[in-house]
Amino acid sequence: MVTGRSRGLVRGLVVASHFPPTVMVTAFALALSAGIGAGARTTTLVALAVLTGQLSVGWSNDWLDARRDVAVGRADKPVVTGLVTAATLRTAALVALGACLVLSLATGLLPGVVHVVAVGVAWSYNALLKATWWSWAPYAVSFGLLAVF
Repeated sequence: MVTGRSRGLVRGLVVASHFPPTVMVTAFALALSAGIGAGARTTTLVALAVLTGQLSVGWSNDWLDARRDVAVGRADKPVVTGLVTAATLRTAALVALGACLVLSLATGLLPGVVHVVAVGVAWSYNALLKATWWSWAPYAVSFGLLAVF
């Protein structure tokens, strides 16, 4: 049975995933993979790996920023509005990251490692580089590696 509480949790997870960029990056990766003739299996694995990687990045962003978002009253953040907890986002981010690792490596060792590095670099933005002069670097590296993947 779907309750109002579970609908709120799903809504919170969708918002915290940074849904529009997650969908756009996943669609780009899918189109790029299909466009180079990677085949249905590989294209599906690429899309799922990128989706789970993007979900992990979005959820980790809101998890790692939760205290600050609450302190400054960011009403656009689902942790602040009570839709989802930071602990739930941590769990979701880590589960998505695990799935990303498996799906990435299922595309092959070299492309899998490339994608895992791209996702790791994106996590470095959330965890370390967001408020530094180097905040641009994870975007440049990760999006460059996405095309390689």
